[in-house]
Amino acid sequence: MNGTPVLGLLEALLAGVVAGVGLAVSFRSSRSATVFRLTALLVGAWSLVATTVLVWIVVGGGARAIATLARTPAALFAPGAFGIWALGALGAFLVFCTAFALCQAVGRSLLHLLSPRPLPWPPRLPAPSTPTRLLAFASARPDAFTFTLLRPSRASGFHREEIILVSDGLVADLTPGEWEAVVAHELGHIHELDGRYLTFFRTFARMVRWDPILAVLASSLTRREEFRADADAVALTGRPRALARAIYKSSRHLPSSTGTLTGLLGPGGARGRRQAAERIRRLVELAESGAYDDEPVG
Repeated sequence: MNGTPVLGLLEALLAGVVAGVGLAVSFRSSRSATVFRLTALLVGAWSLVATTVLVWIVVGGGARAIATLARTPAALFAPGAFGIWALGALGAFLVFCTAFALCQAVGRSLLHLLSPRPLPWPPRLPAPSTPTRLLAFASARPDAFTFTLLRPSRASGFHREEIILVSDGLVADLTPGEWEAVVAHELGHIHELDGRYLTFFRTFARMVRWDPILAVLASSLTRREEFRADADAVALTGRPRALARAIYKSSRHLPSSTGTLTGLLGPGGARGRRQAAERIRRLVELAESGAYDDEPVG
């Protein structure tokens, strides 16, 4: 067997292992922006390989190509496979562009269909440093979403706008202190770029449902960012119990289906209830640590 393809295969495997280890090490200790950028590199590389293998199979005639690749995986890295990789890169790029366009289309559709109204900014919270709109829509179920929209701009090409979208049911069900804590939680998502990266990763994972690795990665990132946004909200308001109460009140309205994704609480069903219970437990531990003066507001 030619040593060059084998060397290329080993280099590709080594790069994947290094990226995976880097992501694992940074997962708990790094800021979200670092984790997201590492994840983007890993997802990009993984998508390139996956689409290239798919092109190989289609061009090679299906079952015969699969058998060839199973016998000699290094054949994918042979010098004559450059055209296959070029088509794979084009396919991965198109999937990424489609996922990005879908994220933007969903956000704009929500604003169009829900016709939300502006809400006053909680007076105790600092104004966000980036353009942000706090909007309420008609729904009895308590919920909140955060996402990023890009709009054309003559000055810089694109104008970035952060949207915090909350339901009337959430506003009506919470005390002023609880409401402030929820908005602070959503600000944590904005500050750590969740509306830009995490929303994209979720959408991308849904587009390639056949890939369980991406599904697990998106789920793990979602769980991590909810815990981190809770911590950011507590650091901003100093009231962990207020956020714990808001999560508890909202969890009573969780959808029964695990596949249903909500904004404030993440997945529905039993998994969503377990995650909500874990978040409440962490917040209560923070309150009992004595580091915060968690008195009710309003």
